[in-house]
Amino acid sequence: MKYGHYLLALAALALADSALAANRPAGYVTICNEGKTCSVAANTNVAFGRADQFFNKTLSGTFACSSATFGGRIAGGVNECSVPTGSAPPPPPPPPPPGGGTADLGFYPGCAMPTNTQVVQLAATQVVPAGTVFDGQNKVYNLNGGSQAEGQPPVFEVQNGATLKNVIIGPLAADGIHCLGNCTLDHVWWQDIGEDAATALGPAGTVMNVTCGAAYNGSDKTFQFNGRGELRISNFYVANAGKLVRSCGDCTGNGGPRKIWVTNVITRDVPTTVGINTNFGDVATIRNLTLNNSGTTKTKICQVYKGVVKGNGSTSALGVEFNTPNCQVSQSDVTLLPPSQMNTSACAGSCPIP
Repeated sequence: MKYGHYLLALAALALADSALAANRPAGYVTICNEGKTCSVAANTNVAFGRADQFFNKTLSGTFACSSATFGGRIAGGVNECSVPTGSAPPPPPPPPPPGGGTADLGFYPGCAMPTNTQVVQLAATQVVPAGTVFDGQNKVYNLNGGSQAEGQPPVFEVQNGATLKNVIIGPLAADGIHCLGNCTLDHVWWQDIGEDAATALGPAGTVMNVTCGAAYNGSDKTFQFNGRGELRISNFYVANAGKLVRSCGDCTGNGGPRKIWVTNVITRDVPTTVGINTNFGDVATIRNLTLNNSGTTKTKICQVYKGVVKGNGSTSALGVEFNTPNCQVSQSDVTLLPPSQMNTSACAGSCPIP
């Protein structure tokens, strides 16, 4: 019996050690996850690994957080790149693609991403208090992560009645920006969309207004609409993302109605422009949308879904609509720059809800 108790104690200790294992050394802060591009100041000691096992290397400038850079990786999960707390990233952001300037990234006319003035590495979410204006002075703001993992903190929390302007969200985009009520995001650019570029969380009667900016490189949504009220997007450009905006498909307490306005927007290689839940009464109004795609994959302009409350099954796609009460958009509202195409045949008229 004593021997059995000893084995149980050893197993418990092993489980405890595993639970406490960290993905960065003590005194370090994660700057990006495996597979991402990181930037550090000259001659910075960078740790790459997970579960208290690391490869270390002294690096300068921009590098890939990968086994190719560090000569190996720790199996069993996503490795992280971390640096000693207080190690500042370099002043310039990662260089743009060859050819020079933000024009290579694409932008809405008059709303090109400016040259950044400084890189700020935040230690925690920056809160913009209710009713105030935060002027980022065209600095790049990083926090951590930026993968599609759920539950990441936002880089900025914009409280009711606040405005965030002249901000560039860097590659460590975490969960972007959370808008808790009425808010304005004016002249905001995302070098990397992260989990989501911004999430509307305000109750019914509130408006999240996004104007004059751009977002790049996201595998899923650009803007997530979890609250109620309205989300308005204008004079905006987005490239290489799954969707421009999506009403939440399976949130806790999910419902509606939600209203989405998309006006004067250019997308490039974004398969779905807007996704809404018709069973919750969502309405999308789209005007002056331009598709500037690199290929002929047909873009879904207004994709309708059946939304669900979390725990009650899965959301389901129903089809594409034009000129319906829920999808207030005509094919003539969309400009196609060759070789762009749009999906016009996925659903005829109002899609049925099963």
